[in-house]
Amino acid sequence: MAKEGGFVQQLNSITFRRFDTVCSVAADVDDGALAEVKALCERYELLLSRFDSNSKLFALNAAAGEWIEVGEELAGILRVALWYCERTGGLFDVTMGSVCRLWDFKREIVPDADMVAEALAHVNWRNVRVAGARVRIADQQASIDLGGIAKGVIADGVAEFLRGCGATAGVINLGGNVLTLGDKLDGSPWRVGLRAPVPSGGKLEAASFASVAVCGKSVVTSGVYERAFMRDGRVLHHILDPRTGLPAVTDVLSATVVSDASIDGDGFTTALVVMGAARALAFAEQTPGIEAIILTTQGQLLHTSGVVGEAGRFSVSA
Repeated sequence: MAKEGGFVQQLNSITFRRFDTVCSVAADVDDGALAEVKALCERYELLLSRFDSNSKLFALNAAAGEWIEVGEELAGILRVALWYCERTGGLFDVTMGSVCRLWDFKREIVPDADMVAEALAHVNWRNVRVAGARVRIADQQASIDLGGIAKGVIADGVAEFLRGCGATAGVINLGGNVLTLGDKLDGSPWRVGLRAPVPSGGKLEAASFASVAVCGKSVVTSGVYERAFMRDGRVLHHILDPRTGLPAVTDVLSATVVSDASIDGDGFTTALVVMGAARALAFAEQTPGIEAIILTTQGQLLHTSGVVGEAGRFSVSA
């Protein structure tokens, strides 16, 4: 329990819109530190954007296969992202940009099959080479999209900044990517809701079905209800399979990863959805540092051995 002068400190909070979502940060720091958090998120948005012509990532994608200086920070992020590509056997692939830009889940646009096939030919994370602060994409038509890992990178960066400001308690919520700092000020754990899709007016909307109790951990959930729409009786969702360029055909409705670092949640959750329930559970069980909770299309609730709980309430062992 954080105290100052014998009194429990209060959490200050800030809410703002970034990364095309609502972000909220609360911590036992002053308003000045929270204002710097917002500025930090703005800097990260530029660093990781493939759309902003002022970003190094934009320049890299436009470099036509040439080596380009991107700076130590972006090169380091790309190096880590490639590790997740390798660890998941390519089910997470940072070169899905050529395919992702064809889909528009807001306007419910489905791309032509031939266009998807052509773009898919340029999806291969092994074409990305990193040497120091220089990066090259060997395939001139490939495009890196860091959207699948960006919020994890940012949440970890915000947490590091807040700890440097002396924060001992807090919660960072970047559009559902949740990272907690320590316990709550009263010494109790943070409770993070887990959501599942339910039909509503011809669409899928998220509803809470359980919660996980954590202290100083990240909770990231990916599900087929996010950025999804119905077409001809099928759910078309934003979790694209790098093997097909299409929404993943899976028996996983949602996959939640609990870990120390938020980047682990981003790096693994979408791949767990693509894997399917049985393989995803085995993969998570064999991956050090993460626990997983998986909800299947049959309504089964599966979890790794480090998760215990009942009646929709879960805790995670240290």
